[in-house]
Amino acid sequence: MKPFIPRALLALLLIAAWCAPAQALTLRCSKGLVLQEDSLEEVLRKCGEPDKRVRTLPALRNNGVPKLNAVTVDIWTYGPRNGMTRELHFIEGKLKEVRSTRD
Repeated sequence: MKPFIPRALLALLLIAAWCAPAQALTLRCSKGLVLQEDSLEEVLRKCGEPDKRVRTLPALRNNGVPKLNAVTVDIWTYGPRNGMTRELHFIEGKLKEVRSTRD
């Protein structure tokens, strides 16, 4: 016999799973809470120097002009600390995502 799940309940569960955020958008640091859209400077002030920085510059055309919609991406890594590593992803100097992983 197949389990019975009402269609409305199934639809509600699917919507809830789709809407759930994949990663946290905040990070608590020693000097304050870092929020989405904070600048590189603000994060540096609140969290200090990251353990690792990676910067990817915008793609350029042959004449040296950035391609349409090309952006600078910075990825800062803090940790591992207490078994947790945090990666902060910035686009054009603004925080867009925080990824936390257990080590």
